Amino acid sequence: MSKKFFFAVKTYINGLVVSIISKIFSIKRNIDLATESRFYSYRIPHASMQILSTRLLLVLFCYVMMVSAAFAGTPHSYNRSTESQRLIDALWQNGSHDLSVTMFYQQAFGDDLTILDATFLGYYETGRLYGAKAGIGFVLAGPLFTLQNGTHEVYQDAKQIFLLDSAYLDYVNTRYGIHAIAGRYKSNEEWNTFNSQGFAITYEGIKYTSFHLTASYGSALVLNEYVTPFRTDLSNFGTYLIRAKFRLPFHIDLEPYAYITGFFTAFGVKGQIGYRITRDIEMETKLHIAAYNKYYKAPNTYTIGTTAHSHKFQSAVDTSFNAGTGKDLSAIAWIEQEMIWRKFLELKLGLIGVTTSGAELIDYYGHKAPFEYNVGMFWGGAVTPYAALGMNMYHLFELEAGIRGTFSQAGNIFSFEVKGEYDFSIWKNYIRGKIGLSVIGVYNKTSYSSPTVANPLNTIPAVNFYGGNNYTLIRGFIRVSI
Repeated sequence: MSKKFFFAVKTYINGLVVSIISKIFSIKRNIDLATESRFYSYRIPHASMQILSTRLLLVLFCYVMMVSAAFAGTPHSYNRSTESQRLIDALWQNGSHDLSVTMFYQQAFGDDLTILDATFLGYYETGRLYGAKAGIGFVLAGPLFTLQNGTHEVYQDAKQIFLLDSAYLDYVNTRYGIHAIAGRYKSNEEWNTFNSQGFAITYEGIKYTSFHLTASYGSALVLNEYVTPFRTDLSNFGTYLIRAKFRLPFHIDLEPYAYITGFFTAFGVKGQIGYRITRDIEMETKLHIAAYNKYYKAPNTYTIGTTAHSHKFQSAVDTSFNAGTGKDLSAIAWIEQEMIWRKFLELKLGLIGVTTSGAELIDYYGHKAPFEYNVGMFWGGAVTPYAALGMNMYHLFELEAGIRGTFSQAGNIFSFEVKGEYDFSIWKNYIRGKIGLSVIGVYNKTSYSSPTVANPLNTIPAVNFYGGNNYTLIRGFIRVSI
């Protein structure tokens, strides 16, 4: 079919969508904007906002499905490493895009949210031209059904309605060994694994050596189940991760680093050695030691059950201070043994120990433990043995499972996670689908002293921004991507 036909189809569909959206936005006439209210950010009623976002998502879903045929007929490449010779090639031939609609359901048993929602994601990335490429992406989420169960949280505590999660410029110079990225992008550094807002520079101009700086001025968690804003809780002036990496003989890597924030400074070193015990089995032994110097010395006051973005962060600071350890240095010792069989099966056994002073805020922007739910693992006096398993079958079927127990004088935490995902083709390589199912259990029996003005004997469990203390979650999703 000719390009003129595809152009005509897209033009007709665009006009139809504009007409439908204009009708949907007419419901604004029935919404009380409450401009006199001091709660300016919540001036649109919650129910009306849900109706609006849900209808918009349904329209966008229909739009993606109809326009997919037109996109499928256009040339594009998913090879993001291709160096373009012309600007038009970088924007079109070597560029890549991802448009997807996801239906997500979370059934909670315990104090967490039960959710049914729809999420639309749009991403575009250019090919490289003279070493540079750019990308942009957004997430639009809307609840179809929400049940609070035993939690005080609402849907917006788990997912933002809209987030521009990616907007970056990436530059590589292979001659001088420089790689730089700036904007909003997905980070993968120690203690900074979420979407980062800032910049990062890596220098690899010296053989067997690299140096890296990540400067983050905000961090957002973007997953199927969470879409948070870019939070600046750790520091208003930014957080800075500086590391070096040395590749030594006998497959030994050493990685010293410093992590500087507005609430603490951490100095650490990671060591890793890789070796084979048979032709098909690889082994990796990892050792990670870090010192954590906290300099938050005064407790904050907070109200349990508020939905402010920082209330759990403040409670973590309070707990550390009121435990009498606010001025003490603390340390983390972490050892992990990994076995890899034919790049198909991975097994991990690990042990994490934290001194009684605690390092409870170190993982606030992310971590590299094989768990999504790591609450309490870096709190004072915690000792955590864990085991994890991963399988990857040709990038089509992936399975991850893990179990851990965290033990301390303040109580114990047990959690497990099992996740499976299957990727399949709907129409050639143009339209793909993915389904996923997971089960998570978190059972938090800790009780840390955290006195308030109203209640000097107040205690709270180990917390982080995931929410909830004791719950079992069953999650499932289906995604269609173009």
